Amino acid sequence: MTRVSVCMATYNGSPYLRDQLDSILSQLSPEDELIVSDDHSTDDTRAIVESYKDRRIKLFTNPGSRGHVQNFAHAMKQATGEFIALADQDDIWVENRLDKMLALLRRMPPHSLVIGDVTEFDSHGIRAMQSPLGPTPSGRLIGIVRIFVGRLRYFGSAFLFRRDLIRYILPIPANIEAHDVWISMVACLRGSVMHLEEPVLMRRIHGDNLTPQSRRSLAKVAISRWNYVAALLQANAR
Repeated sequence: MTRVSVCMATYNGSPYLRDQLDSILSQLSPEDELIVSDDHSTDDTRAIVESYKDRRIKLFTNPGSRGHVQNFAHAMKQATGEFIALADQDDIWVENRLDKMLALLRRMPPHSLVIGDVTEFDSHGIRAMQSPLGPTPSGRLIGIVRIFVGRLRYFGSAFLFRRDLIRYILPIPANIEAHDVWISMVACLRGSVMHLEEPVLMRRIHGDNLTPQSRRSLAKVAISRWNYVAALLQANAR
């Protein structure tokens, strides 16, 4: 079995894609794979990926737009690795992050997830660490509640988890708006979550980030949270 599958979702990501691909491939062994699921890009994203001619890269192209959540789900479906990492198209992996996260995850039980801290940067340089995670939640319910109320801001691009967790992650319900919130809640429910309290990701801030920079209305937040609760109850019944 493949050791690590890195699942990357792309869509018109050509401006920053090479930086991210280079940072990931430099940390992968010959037995690892980089799954790229492209959501029908109209720029040269696919041409950039293909130009690497690296046997570890496996490119899949959607016939039409799935949206970023289901695009990540599609990438995870193709993964064959014992461990799964997620990657956005515009960030940069911190050097040696994969080895550190693997060492921690290998000591954890089935259905487990390791999450690292994130440092933000833009065209002017490093901005700040994004909400340092702090200590690992002391229990599953506490972890779910803290995610639910927004006290733990997890980024999927800072995740590494065991393959066996996918059976509970997929399929991601259609009304789930953030794959990282969903995955972390499922991991709290079914396994263990551990914080690696050091930066593992340089998150690039630019005008086209998918993560919203402004607050949403209370009504939208309430609807979103209800969707997570309903989906989590269904996942628990599997």
